[in-house]
Order: sequence, then C-alpha cells, then structure tokens
Amino acid sequence: MIYVYRNWALIPEQIKSDLKQAAADLDAIEDSDARKAYIKANQGRWSAVRDYLGQMSHRKCWYSEAPESVSRYQVDHFRPHGRAKQALRDLCDGYSWLAFDIENFRLAGMLCNTLNQEYSEETVGKGDWFPLLDPIKRAHLKYRDCSAESPILLDPADPDDPSKLLFKDDGTVWPNDQLSDEDQKYVTTAIECLGLRQSQLNRARQRVWSACTKRARQYSRIAAKPKGQRTPEEVETLQELAGELIAMGKSDSPFAAVARTCLIANRLARFVVADELLHLADTE
Repeated sequence: MIYVYRNWALIPEQIKSDLKQAAADLDAIEDSDARKAYIKANQGRWSAVRDYLGQMSHRKCWYSEAPESVSRYQVDHFRPHGRAKQALRDLCDGYSWLAFDIENFRLAGMLCNTLNQEYSEETVGKGDWFPLLDPIKRAHLKYRDCSAESPILLDPADPDDPSKLLFKDDGTVWPNDQLSDEDQKYVTTAIECLGLRQSQLNRARQRVWSACTKRARQYSRIAAKPKGQRTPEEVETLQELAGELIAMGKSDSPFAAVARTCLIANRLARFVVADELLHLADTE
C-alpha cells in the first residue's frame, strides 16, 4: 500500500453532478428499506468513477497495489453503505448517506474487497468490515459527523497509513515493528480484514522482492569498488541499475511499497522516491 492522491479533477463534472443528485434523492427518503432499494438500484452511479479511480493509482488496487488483469476492479466504499461490522457477530447500520459520496470511494481488487477463501485458509476480504478503536463514537444516519471516528482499517487515501506496513522477503506483509504493541495489533487486524496476506499476493510480492534484491546486490558489489577502479562498463551498469531500482519503487510500479522496503533492507534507502507524496507539497 502506498498513498493515493485523489485527483477529483479527473472525474467529469456530469458524473460528479449525478452523484450529488443521487445523494440528494437518497436524503429525501426516510424509510430504511426504501433507502436500501434506492442505493441498490443506483449502483451504476458509483461504477461510473471506476476508471478514473484507476487512473489515480496507476491501474492498481488501492489496498494491495496489485495490478488487476483477470477480473474487474470494484469501487469500494471505505465506510460501507449497507452494514458496518465491528466484530464477527457485531454489526450495525452502515453509512448509507455516503453511498454516493466520492470521498468515500476507493478502488479495490475483488480478492481484497470481497469475503473469500480463494488464496487463504481463513475467510479474508473487506466485505462489511469497518471496525473502530471506539465503536461508541461511530457516526450514524441521525448524527453523520465521522470526524470523531478512529478506523482500524488502513486507508490508502491517508498519507500516514501506508507506512504502518512492512514486507518480508517471502512476500508476506506485517505491521511496522516501529509501532507500539497495541498499534501493531490493530494493523494486524487491518491486514486480515483487507485480505493483504493471501498466498497469491504473497507470491507476487516475493517476485518483486527477489528482482529488487538481485539488482541491489549487483549494484552494491560494483559500488563497493573505489571509483577509480571501476571499468567504463561498470560505471554504465551502476547508472542503469540505479535507474531500475528507483523505478521499482515509484508509485506507478506494481507493489512499489515492497520494492521500497527491499531497498531499505539492502541499505539503498537513498533510491526510495515516494513520488506520490509530492502532491502534498503542492500549495497551489
């Protein structure tokens, strides 16, 4: 997971207008069943933004950074509009008023977004999961302010959340060991709920780690030589490897966060370029 800058300017004004109108129409409906029926009948409204969300993340799932090629991406509601699950048997009404709010949309691959056991011994995937540190502060239809909530799920739209994850050479994902024990426990819950530890993802991340390690070791072997003892071919190879390693960690590469962790592990942190964060420095 890396930070995803949400460039709403990519979405045509007509689509945004349609979503606002759908939200207004929903707001006028008081009956709970009628609200659910309206949301179900108008799912196409949020599907219209799927391609634009893909452009924001370089065609990668926002949660896993996996490029999707065999199934469709889904527009995930970070705060679920139907039911919100705090624990296995602890469910409450979801955030129906956010069903058409683009601020609530994330792009997710099916394995991360839906409950499944496709590549895991246990049921994983986001589904209705939306646990909070303090569920008493959960917003609801009559009190819609979400500012007091502290979600346990990691949010790729929050620049602070991706750094809470680290990866190992076998492709598995873990809480950052710099976090407190309590925070590591919460991040572990998020990893499970978001389906980030499935075997298919582990294998894909392991391949990226292996490819990055091979280049990093080759670079370090040559770089260890005094500059005056390097052949012209070695100088050229160093430049090529540096470019390849930097590219592997850039935001448009699959599993960029894995490559960045690998670079740090190989003492090449200077090649980590978190280019997606540059949007935060844009003051215009």
